Amino acid sequence: MGKSKIIPAVTAVLILSGCTDFYEVEITSNQIEPPVRPVQNIMPEVKCVANEIHDTEWYWIMCDAFREGKKKATVPVKVKNGDVKKALAVINVDYPEIFWLGGTYYASTATDGSEVSVDFLKNFDTDKIPEMLKELESAGDKLIDAIPDGSSDYEKILYVHDYIAENTEYDYEGADAPEFGLWGSSYGCLVQGKAVCSGYAEAFQYIMNRLGIECGICTGSNHEWNYVKVDGEYYWTDITWDDTGDDVSHTYLLFNTDQLLRTRTFMTVQGDVPECTSLEKSYFMMNGGYFETYDEKAVIDYIDSCSGKSQCEMMFGSFEAYEEALTELIGSGAVKKSEAVGSSGVKYVRNDDMFVLDIVFKEADI
Repeated sequence: MGKSKIIPAVTAVLILSGCTDFYEVEITSNQIEPPVRPVQNIMPEVKCVANEIHDTEWYWIMCDAFREGKKKATVPVKVKNGDVKKALAVINVDYPEIFWLGGTYYASTATDGSEVSVDFLKNFDTDKIPEMLKELESAGDKLIDAIPDGSSDYEKILYVHDYIAENTEYDYEGADAPEFGLWGSSYGCLVQGKAVCSGYAEAFQYIMNRLGIECGICTGSNHEWNYVKVDGEYYWTDITWDDTGDDVSHTYLLFNTDQLLRTRTFMTVQGDVPECTSLEKSYFMMNGGYFETYDEKAVIDYIDSCSGKSQCEMMFGSFEAYEEALTELIGSGAVKKSEAVGSSGVKYVRNDDMFVLDIVFKEADI
């Protein structure tokens, strides 16, 4: 999986977090490793195929066959392997509950059309599909029923993000497996509680579909993540990289393309790639933890406001502001001016790509 570069300082303890490496560090001196300005990837030319595929009759015939547990679908038009590839970039958004598809596909000529075939997961028992679909539906019901009544779309997205991160273990064996498995599916994530990035993304997609919130999936850099629409604007969300194994991070909840291109790029064929330019509904904006520039008093006041929580996450609007925050808060020890921190030291997690600093309070049971 792709990794986001996080620089350790002082004594570092490695915490594997799905596709990302994080370092948890206790402040024991004034020395810090200076941040390195992230390299911005260039947006490639991407072919978005959702509209093209949705306008075909054969795609929906193929989907109906796969939903019924069939491996083959006869369609009334000539279809090529490239067409099937495009369709598979769309089907996991339209039907993330189809969790049994494998990684091999082909199209062959048939009478008055084509035969489209997709293999299933290795040793998968198709007779169990109805029972497993009920299990997935039940797991979805449990999550959705737990969302507080009257929640806004932002609050629903936040709840689902945290729920999936808290209840899913990243499957390292699955990530290294040579074949597809349930760990890459909505079922693996929501029912079995163990998944790789595609499982996290498809589980989020499944729940958003059921909530009626526009959402999609993108791939690139050997990784998979979501976009989601909130109050008329599109944002990226990556639950895999926010699953730290301890407290849930919100670094990759509702962020924009400028930030995304610091950590990954896109495959050239996608279902859709919306313009994600806003940060208005980002976790940091919504919780008062976004700082365009470094202002010590404002930052200390914010850390104080996090008293009683296990952590205090903040994001800075530029590399320069982030660098200054690290230098002053950590290097010069200004963070100890916060009553929430005290003078005995603190742990922190830093993400130099996203300009995020997460203060982890020592008294928290982590």
